[in-house]
Amino acid sequence: MKRQTNIALFLIALLLAPCCIGSLSAQQSDNYRNRLRNANVKVEETNLPIVFINVGGKTILRNDYILAKMKIIHNGDGLKNHADTVAFPGQHIDYEGWIALKYRGNSSFDQSDKKPYAFRTLESNVLPDYGGEKKKVKILGMPKDNKWALIAPWCDETMFRDVLSFELARPWFDWVPRVQMCEVILDGTYYGVYVLSELVSKGKHRLNLSEPGEVEGDLTGDYHVSVDHGYDPHFASRFRPWLSLDGSKIANDRQVVYEYADPDDDEFAALPAGTRLALHNEVNKMEASFMADDWDNLDGGYREMIDVQSFIDYMLATEVSMNIDGYRLSTHLYKHGEKRSEAEGLDPRWKTTLWDFNLAWGNANYYDGHKTDRWQYEMNLHNPWDDSQVPFYWYRMLQDENYVEALKQRWQQYRQGNHSNERLMQTVDSLATLLKSGGATERNEMAWGIYTRVSIWPLYYYANNYDDAVNYMKGWIGKRLQFLDRHLLPPREVETEPIDIVSGWNADIVAESLPASNYTTVAVDGSQRTFYAEKLRGSGGLPADRLITSDNEQAAYRLSPYDGLNALTLRQINQSGTLKFDFPVETTELFILATSGNGDSNVRVQLHYADGTTTDMGNYTIRDWSVRTDALQGNEAVTALGNVSRNNNAYSSDNHYCLFDFSIPVDNKPLQAISFTSASYAYASIMAVSAMKPSSTDVQEIVAHSSPLSHPTIIYNMNGMRIHEMQRGINIIRMPDGTSRKVMKR
Repeated sequence: MKRQTNIALFLIALLLAPCCIGSLSAQQSDNYRNRLRNANVKVEETNLPIVFINVGGKTILRNDYILAKMKIIHNGDGLKNHADTVAFPGQHIDYEGWIALKYRGNSSFDQSDKKPYAFRTLESNVLPDYGGEKKKVKILGMPKDNKWALIAPWCDETMFRDVLSFELARPWFDWVPRVQMCEVILDGTYYGVYVLSELVSKGKHRLNLSEPGEVEGDLTGDYHVSVDHGYDPHFASRFRPWLSLDGSKIANDRQVVYEYADPDDDEFAALPAGTRLALHNEVNKMEASFMADDWDNLDGGYREMIDVQSFIDYMLATEVSMNIDGYRLSTHLYKHGEKRSEAEGLDPRWKTTLWDFNLAWGNANYYDGHKTDRWQYEMNLHNPWDDSQVPFYWYRMLQDENYVEALKQRWQQYRQGNHSNERLMQTVDSLATLLKSGGATERNEMAWGIYTRVSIWPLYYYANNYDDAVNYMKGWIGKRLQFLDRHLLPPREVETEPIDIVSGWNADIVAESLPASNYTTVAVDGSQRTFYAEKLRGSGGLPADRLITSDNEQAAYRLSPYDGLNALTLRQINQSGTLKFDFPVETTELFILATSGNGDSNVRVQLHYADGTTTDMGNYTIRDWSVRTDALQGNEAVTALGNVSRNNNAYSSDNHYCLFDFSIPVDNKPLQAISFTSASYAYASIMAVSAMKPSSTDVQEIVAHSSPLSHPTIIYNMNGMRIHEMQRGINIIRMPDGTSRKVMKR
């Protein structure tokens, strides 16, 4: 049973003890060492870089930099690093020198025991405020700069949500932050896994922004702002946020605000007069272009002000991860000045980049952050009271048919590239393996006890261990990809094959004869009504051949024989059941035929693979079976069914009962079974399972009839049966590295 946060009790506790709120962010002289569950964790060896920070016992501040020393040991990818530099001399020191150090972050600081840092590399042991010079250096293979961050994964139980977001986005954006996962030791105390990251800043190897006025006094300048909370100093948008997609409803009591990034507020005094106003004017011109008469003109309008492709990529990165901060917080916009662009061949339009995805990928318990079937851009519609709203222009672009079409085409490119199910899951697995293989996840857990805590803001899913956290994320991603595909890709052709179940049915809910109580074991609902077979009564009966094709998913199902157990029923909360397949199934998608009595059911689904792994796919809703004609939603699998009473054999007066189906994404490996656990008090009845047929068009290799296959580990035929050697036709090959491919043998 998963740990659950009692939000109501937590909020009540905060109200009753307001002093606790201040203590969350109060400065602590021991640098939060007392927040550690175990302050004596040691790093003997690790595959991650080790970052040593020495502040000599000084208190690290949140708003001002202090002087510190940093040393980073990194012997190279795949090699071990040792914290004991005396016992292991001669290790490669990636960086050693003075830094200016402070805490950073808003909620990531206030709500986390593990605190994030910002640091600047220095020429000497003198801080810039006292005349010292910053020094641009390479760190862990990342290009030279002097502004860096140490992101502190806390509420992210996988510890790589930011890293995953940046890595997936890298091929599509002009620039996103480069990162390296590492382990941090501060004044001899182990503080766990961190992410050493480039900051979104103007450096040559980052956003490549010049100082405004550098090119012939160009006050259109190179500028960088972020849509954010509006901490001072900031400036407000001239346009109010929309509370409807068409702009017919406007939040007149809310503002979108921009925070200064490059130049920041302290730099304006040293820049040419009017630079601040020039920056405001550039933002104003961009926003006004969306309200012009020719706003959607392909040769002008807003396209003259923004790089549309960059904004599309931001939208897709935000939506695929369901980042609840997306669009409205930590949203970075930057541009190059017109004169510089003309001289150097740059694009002077506004572009986007990424930052802050720790609450993404199903990780938040508010604003529907855990859901896979909701658009984040609709934030204003669902949460109009929040102070941080989505800027109106994201809604305006969705009114442009050409923008929407370009968005769909870009998603097709994503899905053919590193956002394909297989490649995305491989990325997740590789990041998890990197953290696990050298023991970093174990040490971080020893230090912080994440998986034993019952209240971590704002977790939706509390994992039992690291593998559980990763599996939850993978299940969430599969469902999210499925949602985006159905809205952004062309309609698909569904070709399925029913799956035979060898064990797991626990009830007979179809009467093939009377009395119904003798030919069924349980009812579908609390009033003792159940289905009946067509041979018993033609009108409203289930088909004699037991074959059903869904009107919703277009999946083909085969019901189990009516004279035996033919359903998995869950009639109590937390009751579970597992359906085992007659052979491992290789598919990309499962389809489940089910119904519910006594209201809608909520069931948690787990997939069990032939290699012994399990993926938690989260919760699915099964609607109540009673749906009259005027209440049909159009997504029912089967309608116009009847029922018969197990008490007195009376048939329903009219046939308005339904079956429903839903699909579940599957990893690219043989699947052996599926489990369901009731998360509600309604009666859930699972009645059939079907699988998407593998496509014969995605064969990766063709070999001659007599050609041997080099070093396969497991071979399956297209029906999922394990075989000893390749057969003629298509074979599914599992390789030693865990990857799979389809091979056709002539």
